[in-house]
Amino acid sequence: MSEYGGTAVQSSATDAELGALLDYWTAQLAAENAFDADADGLEPWQFDDAGLLAELGRVQRQRSGLAARWLKLLAEAEARQATVRRASLPTAGWLVDGNTHSARSARDEVQLAAGLAAQPVVAQALTSGQVSVEQAQVIVRGLGRLPAELSMTQVAEVAADLVARAADFGPAGLARLVNRAVEVIAPEVAEEADRCAVERLDAEQRRDRYFSWRQDFDGAWLFQGKLGTVAGQQLISVLRSLVAGQSSAAALVGVELSRGQATADALVVLAEHFAGCQSLPTVGGECARVTVNIDYDVLCGKLGTATLINTETGNTDTPITAQEARRIACDAMLLPIVLNGNSEPLDVGREKRLFSSTLRQVPINRDRGCAFPGCDRGPAECEGHHILSWRAGGETSLRNGVLLCTYHHHLVEPDPNAPPDSQWQIQLDAHGDPEFGSPVGRGAPPGQRRWRQHHRYRT
Repeated sequence: MSEYGGTAVQSSATDAELGALLDYWTAQLAAENAFDADADGLEPWQFDDAGLLAELGRVQRQRSGLAARWLKLLAEAEARQATVRRASLPTAGWLVDGNTHSARSARDEVQLAAGLAAQPVVAQALTSGQVSVEQAQVIVRGLGRLPAELSMTQVAEVAADLVARAADFGPAGLARLVNRAVEVIAPEVAEEADRCAVERLDAEQRRDRYFSWRQDFDGAWLFQGKLGTVAGQQLISVLRSLVAGQSSAAALVGVELSRGQATADALVVLAEHFAGCQSLPTVGGECARVTVNIDYDVLCGKLGTATLINTETGNTDTPITAQEARRIACDAMLLPIVLNGNSEPLDVGREKRLFSSTLRQVPINRDRGCAFPGCDRGPAECEGHHILSWRAGGETSLRNGVLLCTYHHHLVEPDPNAPPDSQWQIQLDAHGDPEFGSPVGRGAPPGQRRWRQHHRYRT
């Protein structure tokens, strides 16, 4: 038994008990005033300045303690794979399925929980409110990058030193301090450690490189990425050379661009240039394409709007102007899709087995990405799945097809050698949208399935 945040936790707690604890602390985090935030019976406006700041500090410490408790429970659930056994979902997927987390924040929290479990000094500091969640995250990440030559005792010393300095340094300062920790803890190996650190940093930068994007609620795209020192400098040099040209071109028509606007336009120039190259590679057997729904009469000049189908993140269609759609159509291949009166794409027959090339546009037009509840993979990362398998006579059609990412495709693919009750089922609701039934008894009363549906079909 271990004491954590004032509550005893049995290491032999059942999955059901652990699930109940996670649900309880989810509710606690969602209603942070439940932990006596107004202990003095005062409304925020009743505090004087000194009292208000003191109360903020007190509640911040209590909030950190709640977060520590949550993360420890999360680490235990991840270690024993409790959510896999109870709900057929990984820990991060279980958080998303509960509608409390985005896919990205769920993955980040599970990763932080595992890191804190390996660093008890930092975990205790978070429990007591000595460090914030953001500070704890920076410290845990930095400790993971220390030289392998350091002993566990030396690593613990670094952790304790960083925790002690948390009152004087924010997350950015702590990140810099952890990089110089070896000079204090083991000065005899500092020079060699510096050389190894540079090589390790280069390897980490190449390993951790990424570029991601997402849409905001207005449909605009937000980009985020990380490149190594050299690769990043190369990209900056190219963009800088294009920025001047963008600013000059805008100035010719009397428009003054900010540096940020000119850089954004430079990125678009790079994309449009590459899209026009004859050697543009394919993804999943298809050329890169932008999919727009527009009425034929509007395309020909009638007043109206078009919609851009989000083939990356699977979010809801985004309205665009007819003028923008016509601009795209100027140098694009047109692929007509015939819709019925309910704006549903007509089914494609059985003459082709695979959902490939133009045939993929049919489920893309409905599903917008992986249809499994909580998944954020876009159509570019998905495959067409036959609800009734091809070998059982299932057609390659919209009513028998659904888009799934590779992971969830493997999860729901029927196994003819396993009992039907132990497998996932897929059906279409009254609107023709897919919904998923878990194996019998998984997260549902005995003898029943729990049916789930992706939020995009409900919003």
